Amino acid sequence: MKILVTGATGFIATQMITDLIAAGHQVTCCVRDTRYAERLFPQATVIRCDFLNDITAEQWLPRVQGIDVVINCVGILYHPNKKVIWAVHHDTPRALFDASVAAGVKKIIHISALAVDKSAVEYAKSKKAIDDYLLTLPIKAVILRPSFVYAKGSYGGSSLFRGLAGLPWIIPVPGKGEQTFQPLHNEDLAKAVLRLIEQPLSNSIILNAVGPTRVPLKDVLTTLRNWLGFPKAMLLFIPLRLIGLGARAGDLIPYSALNSSSIKMLSQNNIATDEATQQFHEHIGFVPRDFSAGVFSHPSSVQDRWHARLFFLKPALQLSLAFVWLFTAFTSAFFIPKAAAYHILAQLGNPASWQPLCLYGASAIHGILGLALLFSYQLKKVGTLQIGIMISYTALITLLLPHLWIEPFGAMAKTLPLIVATLILLALASDR
Repeated sequence: MKILVTGATGFIATQMITDLIAAGHQVTCCVRDTRYAERLFPQATVIRCDFLNDITAEQWLPRVQGIDVVINCVGILYHPNKKVIWAVHHDTPRALFDASVAAGVKKIIHISALAVDKSAVEYAKSKKAIDDYLLTLPIKAVILRPSFVYAKGSYGGSSLFRGLAGLPWIIPVPGKGEQTFQPLHNEDLAKAVLRLIEQPLSNSIILNAVGPTRVPLKDVLTTLRNWLGFPKAMLLFIPLRLIGLGARAGDLIPYSALNSSSIKMLSQNNIATDEATQQFHEHIGFVPRDFSAGVFSHPSSVQDRWHARLFFLKPALQLSLAFVWLFTAFTSAFFIPKAAAYHILAQLGNPASWQPLCLYGASAIHGILGLALLFSYQLKKVGTLQIGIMISYTALITLLLPHLWIEPFGAMAKTLPLIVATLILLALASDR
């Protein structure tokens, strides 16, 4: 079959596409970053789409011509701008689904979420709205609502759980840790989709895509810690209200895994009824692995342990580097004696008339770069520019003012680890 997959480079879709290609299907990956997708799936056709802006059926119609099945895997848990959430979850999928009807697509498989009919956050409301709309269309559709999807790799909420499980000595547990999930391995979800593609439908259906066992959050975390090979740790139960205060900082960061919406959804059970669980298993023709069996079906590696331990160190590194740039901007502009600053600028060849402009201009640049780093704006470009600035003034001082290297406490020597720290941050910038 000819199958178009949106969100093709995402956590859920990558396994699905790999299995679809292995099964002999012709896959079209619809993504924003086409070069990355082409490297990831050399056997697939890759076309560009933009779920923030492609909100008309006319834009999607050429893409779905000749397609048998459309699989929509696009989703974001949180963004500070509600319009972005609704564009990604509702406006653009609606255009895609309308175009699919017009082009004669035979079936749509849409990945939703189990909590959409129980939560009032924008993520759930926008997902529920498009689910309801899809059911009104004259096209056979399967809406899959997973509880918690996990895999050998991780992204978003599963990365957060690994980060919590990988902390030294303690495992912070939101609330009492009794919030319950029905975890489903990504490989089993992909296997289910392959079977649903071939399965004839008399009408559109909603299936709760869940595993066979209900697992409390505290057991999810301890199982992950055991899988990572870390020694036992004490569970530290943290009130959800207290976590909510920290999540407000995450509300300022687009696509943050820790935010008020995720905490609200985390505070409730995310399980299906026994009848709905059995219905899903009967439709797909097999019983997925339970959580423990699924987790231990692939051994953890040193890379998994690195990722878990770096999960919270990455934002700490980013905040500390932002602090350095903002602190130097503030102190240079307001606290360093102007005579001393102008003396250094004169030694670097700046005429007196240019010295105030150089001092306050450099302070402003430091401040802008610090703010950009703080709010993750164009992180790779900002980090690269910071490295370029540090290398440039290190080289300039080495050539013209080498005595500054042996100033008390060796301030210049600290530039070198800052460059390396920024390189590490850039290496960790992409979490896909």
